[in-house]
Amino acid sequence: MGRLSGIETVLLDLDGTLYVGSQVLPGAREAVQELRDQGLVVRFTTNTDSIVPAMLADRLAGFGFQATEEELVTPVAVAAQLFASVEGARVLAVAAEPVRRLLGGRLAGPEEPASHVLVADPSYGAAYDALDAAFRALRAGAELVATQVNRIARRDDGEHLDTGGWVRLLEYATGQTARVLGKPSPEFFTAPLEALGRGPETALVVGDDLAADIGGGQAIGAATVLVRSGKGDRPQPGAEAEPDVVIDSIAGLPGLLRG
Repeated sequence: MGRLSGIETVLLDLDGTLYVGSQVLPGAREAVQELRDQGLVVRFTTNTDSIVPAMLADRLAGFGFQATEEELVTPVAVAAQLFASVEGARVLAVAAEPVRRLLGGRLAGPEEPASHVLVADPSYGAAYDALDAAFRALRAGAELVATQVNRIARRDDGEHLDTGGWVRLLEYATGQTARVLGKPSPEFFTAPLEALGRGPETALVVGDDLAADIGGGQAIGAATVLVRSGKGDRPQPGAEAEPDVVIDSIAGLPGLLRG
């Protein structure tokens, strides 16, 4: 419990923590409101990379969670900021159409050399041609950038291949190591804290993924809580991080922090 004293900001995972697929977890809406009522600042940190922040805010509203775009920390938003800051960036994006539109004029044309290859949730329907084009651009000198490298995505009908498998395929084929923008990248977690003028010692990272949430939180020195919902109730191969506290669900978090 000592690690949970002095918490000012809760960096809260979404899928697997507040909801699984399209099902809101019991007590999740009430828990988020109670955290706010306790005076804590909530930031929603997610590796969701199939949609842009505005669409994600609408999805949360449909689930009964009120969140502004400024409260959302997503790898898609980080990617847009990154490429906007790189002069002359030309991006080959293996990504859904809304993500491609967010990148706007920074997308590489059909015959234009790419400076970066972005892989962002190819489940929209990416096939061999898209991955082969990415492979060829990387072999020609482009940098590989990944929104995230999660192995598994959980939906209403069970487990599915997540972005990480596609990224590892390209890493293997090209010999490159991807720059990862989302969890567990330390910069992903420190960015919202820096915007608030707060240090990692005042933050609590909460989620269901040992590698992405717990490992990422520990990397910046934040306290961590694993929830047993989502992926949190099953083995996670390759994950070695140990959370400070394990709770059954997000419903128990406000009481834990009050204590």
